[in-house]
Amino acid sequence: MRLREDELIRAISPVEIINPGGRVFSYFSFDSRDMKKDGLFFALKGQRDGHDFVKDAIKKGALAAVVERPMEFIPAFVVKDTLKALGDAASFSLTLNKTLRLGITGSAGKTTTKEFVFSFLSKEFRTERTPGNWNNLIGVPVFILNRDEHTEALVIEMGISIPGEMDKLVDIAKPRTVLFTRIYATHTQFLGSLEGVREEKGKILKHAERAAFNLDDNAQEPLWERFAGEKRFFSSSREADVKLLGWKRISNGKLSVEISYMGKEIKGVFPFWSPVFIENLLAALAAASFFLREKPDIEGLKPLEGRGQSWERDGIFFIDESYNSNPDSLVRALFSLSGLEGTRIAVLSDMLELKDPEKVHREMGKKIADLKIDYLLFCGELMKYAAEEALNKREKVFWVETPEEAGKKLREIISPGSVVFFKGSHGTGLWQEVQKWK
Repeated sequence: MRLREDELIRAISPVEIINPGGRVFSYFSFDSRDMKKDGLFFALKGQRDGHDFVKDAIKKGALAAVVERPMEFIPAFVVKDTLKALGDAASFSLTLNKTLRLGITGSAGKTTTKEFVFSFLSKEFRTERTPGNWNNLIGVPVFILNRDEHTEALVIEMGISIPGEMDKLVDIAKPRTVLFTRIYATHTQFLGSLEGVREEKGKILKHAERAAFNLDDNAQEPLWERFAGEKRFFSSSREADVKLLGWKRISNGKLSVEISYMGKEIKGVFPFWSPVFIENLLAALAAASFFLREKPDIEGLKPLEGRGQSWERDGIFFIDESYNSNPDSLVRALFSLSGLEGTRIAVLSDMLELKDPEKVHREMGKKIADLKIDYLLFCGELMKYAAEEALNKREKVFWVETPEEAGKKLREIISPGSVVFFKGSHGTGLWQEVQKWK
């Protein structure tokens, strides 16, 4: 996306302009290392102060910088808050051309669902989506600013963990179409309760004209009851615009599915290990139905690393869900694991950002102890509580302190025919151990 200097000034209202020059910016970044020619650098303050890297960004091709304090001999736009300026610039850029904007939020499955929606819309529109986990107050505006000016549709993942975050995100992206995946009691350390999570995520509807809701998720009912725009519903059991008619396991890593999509039938092979991912598929189909003229094709969809990716090595079947974890999604995943063929081994690390984490982990240990899983291997200080509770009810329960130790213990347990499942919050580093098994 190209942004003229006069347009940037209108967008961010700088308190001071140093060395104006009628520039045209075509790349936008907060990271001096990836700066490109004709770029604009935003000096954000975080663990490191972006002002320390302004000169590096200029050397790499930046024409100017957005800063909170003047920099000697550097063309700059001085503002009170560089993060706010980044959001303001992105929001303004959306007024320069027309794009369909679909915002996705929820507590689980956002990234996988985003990739499904992107796949469907790309068949009929020039489509871009937020890369990786760029779903926050930095990633979303940088993505919007760097979009191609000919893009017709934007699929925007919008994640939050603290109060007020969605207000800012939605005012930047202003999605007119919204999709909710399932809502859980995540980030309760900051949002307090399931109701707090729902109300914060529900703010994504502020500018929405159309929205897709999960009929199987009772937490969403207050949101769809209040929403006055056009609605689509998806469900695995109830009558809905997009409904699961049936599924069958073909192998540990493949399912066959049959879906009713806006009155039409979709059948195909779904290369995912767990039926939980079918809910993501239904969600994506419901959202895509607002835009598509043709019935979507589900062939070619693939799981993402850390979010359900599976593979076989030396006769052992591995499942990687190490990107994130919360109590509800963990129980659903382990229930699916209990239905797979083989010696089932669950390697579980701590669930982070929870209110009363010891209590939550103890309750989790009691619940999962009853599932048909052959070995439970816990790692981390919080999972120690889960292990203590599980040991009160069953055998073949182990606890270690670190993911590295979990890997060593796993080598003692596994054999050809084993099914190994990894899940934990990203901050625990379990994903680093998973890489050793690929």
